[in-house]
Order: sequence, then structure tokens, then C-alpha cells
Amino acid sequence: MNAPLTDTLTRGARQVAERVASEVYARTMAMPLERSEHACVPATVLRVEWVAPQLRRLTVHAPGLAGWYAPLGPDEYVGLVMPRPGTTLPDLSGISGPNPRPVIGEMPEETRPDVRWYTVRAWRPELAELDVEVVLHPEGEVEEGPGGRWVRDAAPGDELAVQTGTTCYHPPADARVQVIAGDETAYPSIVQIVEGARGTGTELHVLLETAPGAVPDLPEPELGTLTVVHRGERRPGEALVEAVRAADLPQPDYGWVSGEQELAAQVRRHLVRDRGVAKTSVYFCAYWILGRPRG
Repeated sequence: MNAPLTDTLTRGARQVAERVASEVYARTMAMPLERSEHACVPATVLRVEWVAPQLRRLTVHAPGLAGWYAPLGPDEYVGLVMPRPGTTLPDLSGISGPNPRPVIGEMPEETRPDVRWYTVRAWRPELAELDVEVVLHPEGEVEEGPGGRWVRDAAPGDELAVQTGTTCYHPPADARVQVIAGDETAYPSIVQIVEGARGTGTELHVLLETAPGAVPDLPEPELGTLTVVHRGERRPGEALVEAVRAADLPQPDYGWVSGEQELAAQVRRHLVRDRGVAKTSVYFCAYWILGRPRG
């Protein structure tokens, strides 16, 4: 069998598997929007800034996104394709669709770039500038993965690539009462969900678990409530799960939960089993897993 035909069959099988998986997930949780067009484009770091002790903002120039790209929602994410230390980015022209990993996974390990997904804070199409915000642990507190290390050390002039993603906050149009919950790693998404809800009549009940001063203060939702809890020495997620269970809330129509894996699973389970929210009206995502390298 010739190589082009083999590649075509492999891509076809992969697309079928991804479609089947998507259909299964759609029966058990709220689903992200599907973007009709994707690309993985070269980019350059323009600016870096510590917005707060654990919140780092990268501004990158990505001219390949100009003229067609726009975020689909408040928690829009993109993939940062980051060269390994001491290497340059390999040819990424073979990447198409939303997932660059199949192409990158076939590259030699010594030159294979890393991919991590982060929240878009702003997109300025006239400048082709993208602000991406990343929450990091205090240096030395946990073992950082390649994404965390790259973001911490990033400097103007560094080369990378940007892979388009999508938005996961996609509530039904009639979801008036919503529970938005997460730890500080979800802060960049939560703050934009709160900002985006202003003037819409949406009632947001926002619950955030964090360390004191780690990220900027969340704005109060226009309608609803804001609860911020500090974990102290407790296991990540325990304080938030306790706060969600104890909260005096109206009947929610929709839930969005992200952060540490067990936190996301427990809050989602509570919303479905105890609050009566339909499984397909709760989006939840593990941004990180306790005990594994972060980022």
C-alpha cells in the first residue's frame, strides 16, 4: 500500500474514532462548540507580564490568524506548541484540524515540540496579537511540566506556534441560572464568563477556590453571587466542594466546572445528583491532576 493512501486511511480512521467519542461524550456532558476551521500557525512572543503572583500573561504575534480567526466564547482556549529546550520548531505544515498531537507524535522525540492548552484573554485582530493567560504554582512548590516551565521562562522574541481551539462555555439559550466553579487554574476563564454575562440577564453563582493573593480579585457578577474560599492546608478542591454543597442556590439550569480533576468530578456529581441538573447541561474539565506534573 502506498504511503499517501495509508496516510489517508489513517486520518479517516482517526476522524471516525474522534466522532464516535464526541457522540458518546455528548450524552454525558455539555459539549464545547465545534469550530469549522482550524490552523496551527507560527507565532512570536511579544510581551510577558506577571499580572499577579501566580498569573502570567503572554502576548504573542500570530499573523496567520489575521483575517479569519475570532474567539467563539469567553473561555476560548488555544494550544501553544512550544519547542523543546535547545531546539527550534520543526515543520508543522502537516497539521490540520483541531488536534496537532497525531502529527507531532510521529516526530523524533529529541525535536518533538510540546503542546499545552491555555485560555485566551484577548484577541486584537488589527494587530494579530493574542493574549494568553496561564496560572502557575509558586516556583518550586510542585513539579512543573514542560508547558509550565516554558511559560515561566518565556521572553520576547521566543518562537512558538498557536493551534486554534474553541470555547467550552456554551450554555443553552434558556439557561438563566448558572453555577460557575473552579480553582485558580480556571480563573482566566471564569473572569471572562463573568464579564461576558453582563447585560444578558444571566444569573451567575460563581465559586472559586484559591490561595490568598494568587490571582486578581474576581469581579462580582451583575446578577447572582460570588463565593471565594481559601484552601489553606487542605487537599485541593475540598474547600470548594464543601462550599458548593453548602450554597443556598436557586435551581441551576447549567453548570461549568474546571480545575483539579477530583474537584471537577465531585462538583459535577453534586450538580447532577443533588441539584438535579441534567448531565448534558454540565460542562466539566480536569485542568490538572494532583500528584502529576503541572502544565
